[in-house]
Amino acid sequence: MKKEIPFHEGKVVFFKEANFWGEVLDQCKKETKAIFIATYNFNFQSKYEKTFYRELSKLADLGIDISLLYSKMTYSEKDKLEVEEIFKNFVLCAELVSNHSKLFIADDFAFIGSANFSFGSNNNYECGVIFTDKKIISEIRKYYCEELLDKSEFTNVPEVSDPFDFFPMILKAVEKLGNVKSKEELSNNTENFIIGDLRFIDDIERYVEILGYPVPSEFDWWPIYMSIHDGTQISETIYQDFMSYIRVIHPYLIQVSNYVKEQYESIGRNELMKKIGILKD
Repeated sequence: MKKEIPFHEGKVVFFKEANFWGEVLDQCKKETKAIFIATYNFNFQSKYEKTFYRELSKLADLGIDISLLYSKMTYSEKDKLEVEEIFKNFVLCAELVSNHSKLFIADDFAFIGSANFSFGSNNNYECGVIFTDKKIISEIRKYYCEELLDKSEFTNVPEVSDPFDFFPMILKAVEKLGNVKSKEELSNNTENFIIGDLRFIDDIERYVEILGYPVPSEFDWWPIYMSIHDGTQISETIYQDFMSYIRVIHPYLIQVSNYVKEQYESIGRNELMKKIGILKD
C-alpha cells in the first residue's frame, strides 16, 4: 500500500509493504551531490544483504557526499563506532543523543517523516512529507547544519578530500564567465570575482593529468582578478586572451567531469582515489 496526497511542490506519503526507501535512494544515484540524514537509531552492520549502511556506502562510492546524524547505533555489541573503508573515508558521522527526528535531505527533495532508516520500516504503517520547493529544502538543510550538527559530537570525520568535488564550482564559474560580452562587463560586474574559483583548476591539474587529461590551455588569470579588485583597466588584448582561455577550458572541464562520473560508476570513488594517489592501495 502506498498513498500520496500532492500539494504545491511536494506531497504527503503514507506507505506500508511498499519499497518506499528503495525508491528514495534510487532518486539519489544520478546528479545528487550531497545527502544529509538525521535519525534516532542507525544500524552500522554490513553483514545483512540490504541495509541502509550498505546502500549509503554505495552512494558514497558514487561520489555523493553524505552526512549521517544519529542518536543510537547498532553495531554488534560494541559501544565504539567502527566503520568500513568507504564510510571511514567519505561519510561524516555525528552523534546527537537527544535527536529523535527523521530527516532525509537531498539536492532536490527533503523527507520528514515517521520511518526509521531501515528497510524494515517499509513493512510498517508509516507517513511523511516530501518537499521539492528549493527554498524549503534550503531551510531544512540550514536547520540540520546549524542546529543538529552544531550540537553533535562527530564520531567519524572523512579522512579523504576528493579534489573532484570542486568540479561543480569550477564549471559554474567558467559558464558565468563565458557569458561576459565585454571587458567593461567583466570589470564592472562584481559577480565576476568568481574568477578566483579558477584556482581549483590548478589544484586538480595533476590529478586529471594522471587520468590522461592534461590541461589544454594555460592562462595566468591572477592579474585580471587583481585588476578587477583594484579597479584598474584591463587591456583589450588581455581580455580577449582570457575569453579564449575560457572558451577552451569549458568543454575540457565538461569532458573531464563526465569521465570522473563514469569512473565513480564503474570502479567507485574509493578506487579512483587510489588511482590518482590520494589513497594508498
